[in-house]
Amino acid sequence: MRSDTFYLPTRIRTGKGAFESLGTILASCGRRGLLVCGQHAVRSGLVNRARSLAQGHDVGLGLYVRAGREPDLAMVAEALKFARDGNCDVIVGLGGGSAMDLAKAVAGLAHLEGAPGEYFSGRAIDGPSLPLVTIPTTAGTGAEVTKNAVLIDRDSRVKHSIRDDQWFPRWAVVDPELSLDMPPGVTASSGSDALCQAIEAYTSIGATPLTDGLAERAIALIGRSLHRTYVSGDDIDAREDMAYGSLLAGMAMSNARLGAVHGMAHPLGVRYDLAHGVVCGLLLPYTMDYNAPETPKYARVAQLLGVATPGMSDKELRRAAVEHVRGLLHAIGIPEQLGPLGVRDEDLDDIVQASLPSGSLKHNPRPLHAHDVRRILESAL
Repeated sequence: MRSDTFYLPTRIRTGKGAFESLGTILASCGRRGLLVCGQHAVRSGLVNRARSLAQGHDVGLGLYVRAGREPDLAMVAEALKFARDGNCDVIVGLGGGSAMDLAKAVAGLAHLEGAPGEYFSGRAIDGPSLPLVTIPTTAGTGAEVTKNAVLIDRDSRVKHSIRDDQWFPRWAVVDPELSLDMPPGVTASSGSDALCQAIEAYTSIGATPLTDGLAERAIALIGRSLHRTYVSGDDIDAREDMAYGSLLAGMAMSNARLGAVHGMAHPLGVRYDLAHGVVCGLLLPYTMDYNAPETPKYARVAQLLGVATPGMSDKELRRAAVEHVRGLLHAIGIPEQLGPLGVRDEDLDDIVQASLPSGSLKHNPRPLHAHDVRRILESAL
């Protein structure tokens, strides 16, 4: 008899204008904060707004601005020094998944001895995390409500997560207004990741009735608004759909886990320096095509995406889901082949071997062996 546990300790403040509550939230967590973000948050004025809100509640905010697309162990070590030198008692992650993952690692490792690489290599997390507040400015990874920090070891070219139940953020502030100035390319990349996570969490072998409810709603919201946000970035209703869709997908996948797309996307991304959301979006239709014969839930995905018509057979519904996802991702500019992105056939064996240990791959609804992974990659090449 199967027994499941759903765990999500993060308090969540949502809705238009939710960002204005930041000062009150920070004051409940500490007095000396470190704000971890990317360049966009600085240029857009969000950093100044955050500091003003914090100052209004007697909370000081130091600043660490992430350089580069995705966080690596060197960034974690550098940001940790900022946090420790400032005697920080609360960490804030402001931005996309990379900024939030970096902030999560800083909060989680701040009190621990040893280098970040030791924990990346499997050393046990044996101490408490600092309070963490996450504020997404994109609708993509759902990192605002997950316990894992996805990091890269540049030396070994390995990308995977450090995760621990203590690493769940204390607060997530999800305000769709913060994504209004996201350019179409970022909207497409992050939104593709959100769609992929919603579908993979829904069809994961770890899915439960609790996670299904979250994932179903995420698929419906993202399915109806991803293209709208791509063509009309100032559509606040569509942005709100995407913010909630990404959040719900994050809540679902933090308990259900993901699938083969994410298992393959990590080694591809780190090897070729490709944006994570782009790789996920590119691989999703090919992986769904592989899964479809053994994934009855794709019929429900077709209904949630609004492409089911009366009289369609179960097989036709599954196929409709795959083809609609393919068309949607094409319409928002996600590339359809890996080859033009620099991926080479002679590298596929290495990518397959790097993918196989992934927990995401192991949660895929249809089992995969090395030759199956290679077949999906070859079809996408």
